[in-house]
Amino acid sequence: MRKKLLLLFGLFLVMACSSTAFAAVTLKRLGDHPFFSPPLTSEAEFRAMVDNNGADIKLGFEQAGYGDLYPEFVAQFPTAEVETIQVAPGDHMDWMLFRRKGTGPVKTVKDVTWGGEAPFDAFSFAIDKDEQRYNFIVPYACGNFSLMNIAAVPAPVNQEPVCSMTVSGGEVKCGETITVDASGSTDAEGAIAQVIFRLVDANNQVVAEQVDTEAPYVQEFTVPCESTQYTVKVVVVDAAGAESSPTDCTQTITVAEKKGGPIVDLGYARQTDPADYLFGRVGYEYFLNDRVSVIGAIGGFVRVHGDDGGSAFIADALMNYYFNDKLFVGGGVGLWTGEDDSADDETEIDLIANMGYKIHENEKVKTSLFVEGRFEADELVSSLATRLGVGLRFQF
Repeated sequence: MRKKLLLLFGLFLVMACSSTAFAAVTLKRLGDHPFFSPPLTSEAEFRAMVDNNGADIKLGFEQAGYGDLYPEFVAQFPTAEVETIQVAPGDHMDWMLFRRKGTGPVKTVKDVTWGGEAPFDAFSFAIDKDEQRYNFIVPYACGNFSLMNIAAVPAPVNQEPVCSMTVSGGEVKCGETITVDASGSTDAEGAIAQVIFRLVDANNQVVAEQVDTEAPYVQEFTVPCESTQYTVKVVVVDAAGAESSPTDCTQTITVAEKKGGPIVDLGYARQTDPADYLFGRVGYEYFLNDRVSVIGAIGGFVRVHGDDGGSAFIADALMNYYFNDKLFVGGGVGLWTGEDDSADDETEIDLIANMGYKIHENEKVKTSLFVEGRFEADELVSSLATRLGVGLRFQF
């Protein structure tokens, strides 16, 4: 009987000691049993405390059952980001290190809840191990290391790719080709999925778009003639769908005012004393201003039907006036030399009048439909001297 009583008494002592070490604790005041004093006031003081108390911190980790975490703490803490947080009443800590009355060996208490009336300031940092994040706090008032909680390491935040772009040339002419080079673009994760190249007009409307899914990420655009200014925009997209900043690769290009360009006229003409001609001429149109242009051209009329008149070589000088972007009228003089029954010699001077309207346009050519009359200057009333025609003008 006596042995049973002694055994029961021993079990009672063990249970009492165990309940003291592992029972939940509600902490209502800080500073009674500090791990470190005086209170910490800065991150520098906190880091100095860690440097000077490594052995005790290690012992505390071991007492708490986290001895295998201490090497990671030693490796990561020097570069760990330390923040200041407030621990609110009711917040829980898995365990806390302390010294009884601030002296003696380090002790550990588990399952701690802050039961004070107000929040307290604490340093906060995290240590990662085996894809787990151990979040620690250290109160300013006492320096008691505390494990707040354990969570999975968050997935790394995908960083936006960075676009780098160069555009060939500065001021360009419409119809010219520019090269856009985005080969210098990068992604921190090394996974560029696509590069989107856009050419937009002054109204921010996309006039051309190209997409590259493989390096070297270089594209070409033909600059349209509808505007005097365009903007090249390039966006880099990574494998996760993140896009580079729109401001990374945006460059405005100025289109040089086009003063002129080659022209080709092709058409049919009817002579009043009947004869039918096919005609063609090539030349150059130069704009004196936005409305007025001059044309110099050479070509020929080939008679395809009729007995009067004949085929001829022509050289024309014309001036055109544009009412708007489409409608124009013009006039000038021309040299006609060849077989011609309307004069004693084979060379004549013609007066020319025409009118045209633009019917089509793309980046390379404008096409206009025009009507034209040629009248021999010294025989305006002769039926042989009047030729009326219709044709197409191609302006390059």
